[in-house]
Amino acid sequence: MKRAGALGTLLATALLVTTARALGDEALELSESGPGPECKSAFIERVYRETKASVVRITRPDGALGTGFVYHDKKHVATALHVVDLGRDVRVEFPGGRETKAEVVAVDEAHDLALLELEQATDAPPLLPRSDLPVGAPILAIGNPYGDLARFSRELEGLLNFSVSQGIVSARSDAFIQTDAALSPGNSGGPMLSCDGHVVGVADRLLESRIGFGVPVAHLEALTKRAGERRYLGRWQARDGALGIAWHLDTTTYVGPYLGGSIAFADRFAITTRIGILFAGKDETSAPIVDRSVRRLFGELVLGWRLLLFPYAFPTYLTLGAGAVGTIDRGSETRLGIATPAAPAAPSLVATTTAIRGGGVMPLAQATLGLGLIEGSYGYALDVNHPKLSAHRILIGLSF
Repeated sequence: MKRAGALGTLLATALLVTTARALGDEALELSESGPGPECKSAFIERVYRETKASVVRITRPDGALGTGFVYHDKKHVATALHVVDLGRDVRVEFPGGRETKAEVVAVDEAHDLALLELEQATDAPPLLPRSDLPVGAPILAIGNPYGDLARFSRELEGLLNFSVSQGIVSARSDAFIQTDAALSPGNSGGPMLSCDGHVVGVADRLLESRIGFGVPVAHLEALTKRAGERRYLGRWQARDGALGIAWHLDTTTYVGPYLGGSIAFADRFAITTRIGILFAGKDETSAPIVDRSVRRLFGELVLGWRLLLFPYAFPTYLTLGAGAVGTIDRGSETRLGIATPAAPAAPSLVATTTAIRGGGVMPLAQATLGLGLIEGSYGYALDVNHPKLSAHRILIGLSF
C-alpha cells in the first residue's frame, strides 16, 4: 500500500509539472500575441479629453458628413475614402470651431482609406497607432453621428458632434476590426481608440444596427508612405437617379413618366440616360380629326458637365450637356371626310382611320438643375431634316 501511494504521488507530481509546463508555454504564446495596454479606471474620460482636439468633422461639398483625425503629422488628416470620394475640396472643422480646407493626397481604394492635406496646419497633436489590440479589449469611437441634425433642432444643440461611444474588439481579421461600439452615419472615418488613446482602426461601416467595422491602422500606416504621390481626382459612381413626369412639345403635346440616372466621374463629368413612355391625344384643332391616340417611347443619352452652384449648406447642381434622343411613335388617327358617290346619291360623311408610325434620332442639348430631392430639366431636340418638327423637352422629377 505504501508503494502504491508513493507511486501515485509520483505520477501526480509528474502530471502537475507537465501541466504547469503546458500552461507556461500557452502563457508565453499569449504574451507574444500582444495582451494590449493596461486599462486604468476612468480611462474613457481621460482618452476622450486627450484625443478630442485631434478629431475633426469633415463636410463634403454636396452636404455629406463624416469624421477624420489628425495623423502622421500636423498637416494631415486620415479618414475613410467614401467620406471624400467626390474628388472636390472638402471642409475640415475642429472641435473649437476652426475651419480649413483640405485636399485628398493619398487613397487606398482596397481598404477605403484616404489621407488629406490641410490648407493650414493644426496645433492638435497627431494620434499614434497601435496594431496589437486583442479580441475582448475595450475600444472607443469618437465621431459625428447624425451630426447635421444638430443644425435643425435646438434640443440637439451641443450634442451628436464629437461624441464618444464604447465597446470591445469583438473579432478581427487583416481586413477589419469588428466592434459593438456604436458606429452611426457620420462616424465614418473617425478613430477607433484603445484605452491608452492610440488609434487601432478607422471607422468604416455598419452591419444592421449594432455591429460596426473599422479598417486596421496598419493599412493606414502603409498609406502615409504614399502621401503626395498623385492628386486624387475622384472616381466613377452612380448619381442622380430620378423618377418623374416628362413633356415633349412639337406639333403636339406628349406627357408621361420617365426614369433616369447618371454615372459621374469626380462629381464633374456625368453620363446620363433616361427612358420614358409618353401619350398624346387629340389637340384642339379645326381640322376634321375626331380621334387621335399616340404612344411615344423615348430614350436619351447625354454627356454633361456638372457645376456645383451652392456647396455644403444647400448643394445645387447645374448640369449642361449634349447628346441624343431617340423616339418611336405608334398610334392611330381618325378623320372625317366627305364621300362623293356616283349620282344620284347624295354626298355623305366617312370616318377614315390611319396608323401613325414615326420616330427617329435627334441631337439634344439640355440644362438640368438639381436641388436636393428635386430635378428639373429643359432640353431642345433638333430635327435636322424638318426644323419645324424640333421638340422642346421638359422634365420634373424626384431624385433618389
